[in-house]
Amino acid sequence: MQKLQAIVLAAGKSIRFKTGKSKLLERICGQEMITYPIKVLSQLNIDITTVVGYEKEKIQEILQTASNTYIQFITQEKQLGTGHALKCTKQLWNKEYILVLNGDIPLITKDIIKKLYDKHIETKAAISFVIAHNPDPSMKSYGRIVKTQNTIQIVEARHFSGDTHEHCCINAGIYIISKDFLLKSIDDIEENRSVKEFYLTDLIKIASDHNKTISTLSAPFDRIRGVNTHEELWAVEQIQRSDLVRYWMERGVRFSVAQNVHVDLDITIGSGTYIGCGIHLLKGTTIGSNCIVEEFTSLESVILGNNVRVKPFCVIKNSIIENDTVVGPFAHIKENTTIGQASIIGNFVEVTRSTIGANTKAKHLTYIGDATIGNNVNIGAGTIFCNHNGTTKNKTVVKDGSYIGSNNTLLAPITVEKNAFTAAGSVITNTVPENALAIARNRQINKEGYAQKLREKYTHESQSDKKDSLSFTGAKKTNLKNSAAY
Repeated sequence: MQKLQAIVLAAGKSIRFKTGKSKLLERICGQEMITYPIKVLSQLNIDITTVVGYEKEKIQEILQTASNTYIQFITQEKQLGTGHALKCTKQLWNKEYILVLNGDIPLITKDIIKKLYDKHIETKAAISFVIAHNPDPSMKSYGRIVKTQNTIQIVEARHFSGDTHEHCCINAGIYIISKDFLLKSIDDIEENRSVKEFYLTDLIKIASDHNKTISTLSAPFDRIRGVNTHEELWAVEQIQRSDLVRYWMERGVRFSVAQNVHVDLDITIGSGTYIGCGIHLLKGTTIGSNCIVEEFTSLESVILGNNVRVKPFCVIKNSIIENDTVVGPFAHIKENTTIGQASIIGNFVEVTRSTIGANTKAKHLTYIGDATIGNNVNIGAGTIFCNHNGTTKNKTVVKDGSYIGSNNTLLAPITVEKNAFTAAGSVITNTVPENALAIARNRQINKEGYAQKLREKYTHESQSDKKDSLSFTGAKKTNLKNSAAY
C-alpha cells in the first residue's frame, strides 16, 4: 500500500451532538474517538494527513500524544463541508491513490481498508467507496446510495426523502480516489445552496456522469457505524465493549454479567480471573491470573498481582496491589500506593501515597496517608495517620513487626520502630523505640457508686424537661383560644 496516502476529516463542529465540543474528543472505552481510525492507518503504515478546524488544538494534542506516527495537519478555517475539507489538502496529494475517511468511524478495521484498496486497484476505478446495507428508517445520519439505469450517486441524509427499504445501501464515508481523477474533478464540486457546503459525495455523481469506473465494497454495518448523536455513540461503545469482553473471555477470563461491565481498550487481564457485575476496568489497568474482582469496583491505572481478591465497592487508582492480597469491601486506594504481598486492606480503609509491606493488616475504619509501613504490621481499627498540618504533608514510618492499637492517632512526622506496640486510644506524637510500648492517654479513674448518682441526676433532668414541654404546650393552646376570641 505504498501508493496510498490517507486524509482524515476531523474539522466539523458536531452540531448534532449538542454539547458545544467536537464529538471526536468523546471517549470510547477509554480512548478518544479520533484515535481509532488513526491507529488503524498507523498499523497499515499509511501516510496520514488530518484536516482539523473546530477545537483543532485539542485534536492535534490528542493525536500527537496517542500515535507514534507522524501526522500532518491542515486547517480548514471555515467549515464549508467535506468537499472543501478535501480540497484544503490539495498541495499534499503526493501518492497515486488518496484514501479519504471521516474521523467518526471508530470501528473501522484494517481488513476493510485493505479490501477496498485491492478492489480499487483490481477494477482500475476512478473512485471506490464502502457501503453497508441497513433499511432501518431510524438510521437518519447516513447518506443513501441512489442508482438509476445510467447513474449512481450518494444523497446526503439531510436531503434524502425516498424509501429506505428501496434504497437500503448507505454510505460509510470511506473512499479511495485515484489522484488523476481527483485533480480533474475537485473543482467541479458545486456548493449546495441550501446548506452552503461542498459535499465530497458529489464526486460519485461526477464520476458517474463522466462514465468513470466506480467500485463499491460492502462491509458489515457495525464496522462502519458513524457517530453523530449520543445514541449512536452509545451503540458504538456497546459494540466495542462487547468485542473487548469476548476477547478476554477467549483468554480464560470469567465475566459474571458480561453486559454490565465497563472495559477500556488498554487493559490486561490474566487467565482464571473472575470479574463481577458493575466493574469498571479503566485505562492502564493490569490484572494478574486467578484474581477475583467483586461487584461495583473501579480500577484505574492499577496493577493487581496474581491471586488478588478485591471485594465489592472498592475504588483503586494509580496503585500496585501485590500477589495474594485482599482489599475491601469499601476500600479506597489511590495516588501511587503499593500494597505488599499477602496483606489485607479491609472495609472503609483509605490509603493514599503510601507503601505497605507484606503480611500487613489494616482491616477496619482506617486512614493511611503519606506512610511507609513495613512487613507483618497490624494497624488497629479506627487508626488515623495525621499527615497534614494545615500547610504541608508529612511522613509516618511504621517499621516491621509493629502493632498499632485501635483508635490511635499518629501525628506526622513520626517513626514507630521495629516490633513496637502502641496502646489503644493513644495519640502518638514522638518516635516509639524498638520493642517499646507507647501509651499516650489519660489514666482511667474509677469512682465507686457514682453510676447511681448519674442515673438519678439524668432521671430528674429528663422529668423536668417533660414538665417544661407540657407547660409550653398548654400556654400555646391558651394563646390560640384567646386569639380565636378576637
